[in-house]
Amino acid sequence: MSRETPSVLIFSEMFPKPKSSSSGVFIVERLKALTELGVPFDFAPVSTFDNFPIRLVKKLKGYSPSESVKSVNLNEKHYPVLNVSLGLRDRIGLIRQEANSWVKYARGMATAIEKNKKIQEFRLLHAHRVFPEGYAALLLSEKYNVPYIVTAHGGEIHSISNNNKAFVKEVLEKAAKVIFVSKALMRDASEKLDYDKSNGIVIPNGVDTNVFKPMDKEEARRKMSLPLDKKIVGFVGNLMEVKGADRLPAIAEELMKLRSDVFFLIVGDGPLINTLRECMPTDLTHFAGRVEYELMPVVMNGIDVLVIPSRQEGFGTVILEARACGARVVGTNVGGIPEAIGDERLLSSNSEDLSEELAQRISWIISDELEFDTVSHCVPSYDWHEIARKERDIYEEIIGETAKSHR
Repeated sequence: MSRETPSVLIFSEMFPKPKSSSSGVFIVERLKALTELGVPFDFAPVSTFDNFPIRLVKKLKGYSPSESVKSVNLNEKHYPVLNVSLGLRDRIGLIRQEANSWVKYARGMATAIEKNKKIQEFRLLHAHRVFPEGYAALLLSEKYNVPYIVTAHGGEIHSISNNNKAFVKEVLEKAAKVIFVSKALMRDASEKLDYDKSNGIVIPNGVDTNVFKPMDKEEARRKMSLPLDKKIVGFVGNLMEVKGADRLPAIAEELMKLRSDVFFLIVGDGPLINTLRECMPTDLTHFAGRVEYELMPVVMNGIDVLVIPSRQEGFGTVILEARACGARVVGTNVGGIPEAIGDERLLSSNSEDLSEELAQRISWIISDELEFDTVSHCVPSYDWHEIARKERDIYEEIIGETAKSHR
């Protein structure tokens, strides 16, 4: 693979935004690691931003509107964001999971990319997310005869709309390689889409242990305005049902029956924010809202336990981040959560008594009744450089096979 001219074009709608600096940070971290390995790539961040009518619709539905971003800065290089213009009808269609609107978005992505990048000069396309990015990659691949790979991150598989199944399956089947962030997600694709897994491989997201590492807990708590004399139970993520945010009040209620020394930190925003403010114990809960990514190591060092009550989850990078900082983690036994937690004692069975079960496990951890190694689980297989090496090997394999076939 030549280190002079970019051989791989990577693109995604997932990248840090003004109101959510943690959004898509796993893409940025991956690109940093690829750069350090000397992998020649170009990056095309692509999105559609909210005009006034869409901002109003999102506000009414409890979602945070997006703000326009001009570029993504990476290793002192600026990658201009390619904006896809969609009318009000199609923007509402995206919210309603209408296939025609999502396909139109994918076609708009493909058009924006080919207007700004010379597709024929690349030897491989890599789309992060199966739909719509993967469908845009499929369209560009067929037009320019350039192979593509796609990384499935979660929602486009485990929460797929029936309207989009045919398009997602087509993207998976025609890809030179499909990367899944967890074994569970690849299994989901097989069961829900009759995907045969022949071109599938599992490469999880990673964690930067130079950033996420233990620090003074009291200092972290002071920065986050947290009590020093309590056991802090944290939730970090979008406040939505798929993330299990609606389960937090019941978990808190059950945990307070077991202990009198707990306090809750909720980091994130979303449609359930008002419900949680009403239902969580007022004097024992701190709502931090969205936190800048640079502060996430402080968050993870400030808590004792991170709870992941998700209904679906592709992998759960926050699990690795918490463990690398020395926090314990409990979660539901769904998706890629077991793979990231790595200890079945810390998983709920998803029974009717789920909240009680999670509360019991949190109490065990706080009492140090469960002992296990925290950081060693994260470092070897989840280091970003190790992740990037695996992706580089795939790039070289596919580019090499394509070169042979053209001889």
